[in-house]
Amino acid sequence: MRWSHILFLSVLLTFGLASCTAAETATAVPTPTVQPTELPTETAVPPTATPPPTETPAPTPTATQEATMTPTPEPTFTELFSIENAPDALKDPYGIAVDSQDNLYVLDAGNNRLLKFDSAGNLQQTWDVRGSGEGEFNSLGFGAIAIDANDNLFVVDNGNFRIQKFDSAGNFVTQWGSEGLRNGEFQRAIGIAIDAAGNVYVTDDGRPEIQVFDNDGSFLRKFGSRGRDDGQFQHPTGIAVDAAGNIYVADYETKRVQKFDAEGNFLLGWGMAVNTTGTPEGIGIDADGRLYITDYDRGRVEIFTPDGEFITSWEGGENGRFARPVAVTFDSEGNVYVSNQAGNSVRKFAPPPLP
Repeated sequence: MRWSHILFLSVLLTFGLASCTAAETATAVPTPTVQPTELPTETAVPPTATPPPTETPAPTPTATQEATMTPTPEPTFTELFSIENAPDALKDPYGIAVDSQDNLYVLDAGNNRLLKFDSAGNLQQTWDVRGSGEGEFNSLGFGAIAIDANDNLFVVDNGNFRIQKFDSAGNFVTQWGSEGLRNGEFQRAIGIAIDAAGNVYVTDDGRPEIQVFDNDGSFLRKFGSRGRDDGQFQHPTGIAVDAAGNIYVADYETKRVQKFDAEGNFLLGWGMAVNTTGTPEGIGIDADGRLYITDYDRGRVEIFTPDGEFITSWEGGENGRFARPVAVTFDSEGNVYVSNQAGNSVRKFAPPPLP
């Protein structure tokens, strides 16, 4: 056979195959009813895989969840006054508390002294001797104070590894504690709170446990351990007890607040709401049970329900923004006091109506 014939047959064969391929391609165009890309993607998921919302209960806040947000706008807290001198300048004021007569007590930690003011901000009494004797203080630059139902005052004197108790007239009553890790000893005590029975709760970021004492300092029990799981702590700071005996603890390092029952059993936990990188430091509870939690790093106070639902927050008043707020307390009229550590001041506010 000649090469011309072979070439002619090859061309015919190639042309025929191409025609067949084109015909097959033309007939293979899918109709819209079988086009995969035209089918709704939802049909690929069984209906039971997405239950209706009413069948999924709202999750209880845990230590790893963000706080539940609500649309409440930032309120306007009217600033009544700011204490910055007594008579010399405050330095790193930390703990604050108000007694039944609305007298304000301030632990001016940087100056190793305790100050008492009336409700108008006038200085009434000073404990300003640095040392380790009765009624003397040696602060590490922080430390909380608390007042019981009988107006006894309890002061965290962390440089001396102890708690000091004073009566309503400011007289020294007793002290307890020493440096160590055994029951009744402290490493870096920070927060303190009193329950309705007069029991004293102390946080210690050097030994991340909550120690509980009776009103005269006898050790009762402790709860918590080092870690990041529910019921554990890394750097516990602020602490508060509500009217029902529930205990709230702020953890500076894990950036969360945990709630426990009166026996120290974990109930729930949540983080800061406005900015999840914020750092909870101090906790105050108002007469309606709302929690005021200071955000040390972000310079604001956030307000929550006892179940961790965010209500609102505010960043300061007429004297500017908060600068490392560390503690919150309230008087009998519902006015709010905030210790502003980096601002070297304690500020008093009249709150607006809150939900």
